[in-house]
Amino acid sequence: QGVRIPALSSFDTVPKQIQVGGETVTVQRPVFHLARNLIVVLNLMDEKAYVPGIKELEPLKYAKVATAASVSGLKVEGCTQGTTSLLSQCLGKGENIALVLKDVG
Repeated sequence: QGVRIPALSSFDTVPKQIQVGGETVTVQRPVFHLARNLIVVLNLMDEKAYVPGIKELEPLKYAKVATAASVSGLKVEGCTQGTTSLLSQCLGKGENIALVLKDVG
């Protein structure tokens, strides 16, 4: 299931066929797509090749994250918005950034 973090990005998987020995195997390749608002504000190129089809991305479940992290839902939302803002500012300044997502893909 893909997930969408408003004003930041979406994370999903897309099927990709690869050759393994003499056979074709379909694997799920993780993909990250920056939110359209950041693409426009930062004057970046939009990759039109990505088409998720009819698959709907699920919004980030702040309450579930809050429970897992033993913090309030407001804290999770605030941290997510703060991270989004910081990433946007860094990208706007042309800085190199790394967003490390453990256990994705």
